[in-house]
Amino acid sequence: MDDIAALRARTMTVLQAAADDQDAAVADTLHAALAAGPTAAAASAVAAGLLRQGHAELARDWLATALGLEPDCLSALLLRASCEILQGEPSRAIATYGHIIDRHPSDIEACIELGTLLTNARDWEGALRATQLGLARRPGTAALCARRIDLLLRLERDDDALQFLRTLPPAVCADPAMAHARVSLLNRSGQFDAARQVLDASVADTVALRTFDLRLINQWLTSCLSGAQGLAHFPAQVARFSAHLSDDRRYQGLLAAYAMIGAWLHADRAEVVRIAELHADFADMADIDEDRAMRVFYRYLRQLAAACPATAADASRPLALLHVIGESHSLSPGNTVFAWQGRQVQARSRFIMGIQMHHLAQAGQNTYKQHLQSHLDAIGEGALLLTMGEIDCRPVEGMWRAAQRGHGPLDALIGSTVAGYLAFLDQALRQRPWPSITLQGVPAPGYDLTDRRDPGDKRGFLDMIDSVNTLLKAGAQERHWHFLDVHGATAGQDRLGNGRWHLDRFHLAPAFYQQAGHWLLQAPRPAGGDGAPT
Repeated sequence: MDDIAALRARTMTVLQAAADDQDAAVADTLHAALAAGPTAAAASAVAAGLLRQGHAELARDWLATALGLEPDCLSALLLRASCEILQGEPSRAIATYGHIIDRHPSDIEACIELGTLLTNARDWEGALRATQLGLARRPGTAALCARRIDLLLRLERDDDALQFLRTLPPAVCADPAMAHARVSLLNRSGQFDAARQVLDASVADTVALRTFDLRLINQWLTSCLSGAQGLAHFPAQVARFSAHLSDDRRYQGLLAAYAMIGAWLHADRAEVVRIAELHADFADMADIDEDRAMRVFYRYLRQLAAACPATAADASRPLALLHVIGESHSLSPGNTVFAWQGRQVQARSRFIMGIQMHHLAQAGQNTYKQHLQSHLDAIGEGALLLTMGEIDCRPVEGMWRAAQRGHGPLDALIGSTVAGYLAFLDQALRQRPWPSITLQGVPAPGYDLTDRRDPGDKRGFLDMIDSVNTLLKAGAQERHWHFLDVHGATAGQDRLGNGRWHLDRFHLAPAFYQQAGHWLLQAPRPAGGDGAPT
């Protein structure tokens, strides 16, 4: 009691000195909460008020007092978990929420927050378990239903996700919180028109009601950015959201990263630099799953704009176009001029967000195939450079993770993915002759194989990358295409990045393409032909 009295006196001294109406309100809370004697709930209420007012040290003392009085006080435990998140200690917050679920089985907030933290940590299985616990306590909660669908899709359990959606009441399916999950699932199941209708209607609603969902914004802008026809109106699409989100720096940063990609695709380096300077705080914001990828893009585009060489074209030799189709790796050579197969070319990036070999290897249609076909249809003339494959070969996703999850032996996954990718290209590219076709291989990892990127079997992981490059090279030669051996350029003796050509942990620097001819393996001449690659 004496300790509580001393803490109360110290708290009142701080609050009275602040002379702030809100601090005065906290003082009133303190008096009211402790009027009937100190309890854990009262001490927790005081801690919450102090935390809102920025008195973090005092708040921690009151929180410790609350948990000393009652170790399993629900309000105090929830507040402790929130403090651990604010202090950048998500692992401790995960443990606290787990304790809450054990001690307070009916609490839904802990299930929701635990699912969010585990999703941010890329623990999809753990997040799914927490989400299912929440649904067991409160069936039909739209946000939890949407998260369950999203997690099932991340785990490539598409049939389970579709079956779960079919069991939901119409009122839950129509809830705005379900929109992004419905769009993802409809796209994954090949119902592209239905997915577009849901997305269009949901975006219209979210703008009108100003109820913004980061995942829904990501879906809409990704769709606009990835197809050949969406880029012309892309700045207007970004501005439409930005006008309603002027006070939220995270939302603004997310939109800025999309705008930087759009500006780069429009060859406007100065605009990329301008946007990056306005949103310098976005790169260092606390990590959350919904905007993690766009913070990577923000840093990447900022570095690209700084590193992009001002290469003058040789006026005596007319420029040809090189269309670079792929995910983020297609952006590095974009807007630059370099020697390519005996002539100078202007590289033009044709960007498809997140596209992987395995998307193109899948049976049936999907949005990635549609976007790629739209780019092929839009090309008037010029050669092709295809940059897919690196995402398929990361330790935390792609084929390595699929094998760990039991989707098949790694060697079989490698073979079927590369073969399916090449088979898709055979069909997609046969509609017309091309001046040349080049497959870009997979670079050596520019990151250390430690912490969350530790694959476990490091030698096996690096062998996978070697195998993929071997198959891509053989497939290119068989088809009389060229092969750009970026692995040979970037790998050191340990088969990790040698530090010469990486711009960041994943992407090549624009300067690499100025020297790319050293690692370009020319297409073999077809027997009896004129040697022109197709």
